[in-house]
Amino acid sequence: MKYRTKALLIGTGIGALIGAILALTSASGYDDAKSSESPLAALGPGDYFALGISILTLARQFGQMLKRT
Repeated sequence: MKYRTKALLIGTGIGALIGAILALTSASGYDDAKSSESPLAALGPGDYFALGISILTLARQFGQMLKRT
């Protein structure tokens, strides 16, 4: 298997795992009987923007780590 294909498969697997962990974390405090609004619905556009910037910063730092080696 080529290095690029292997890297894409590993990256996809890690991304799916991180996404599942984040979804589990955000849904763990939500109970249908106690609250009428989900925690994700309470987030505003600014929160999503900050999350996106954080993810891009993490990707940039990861890219810089790979360039050093």
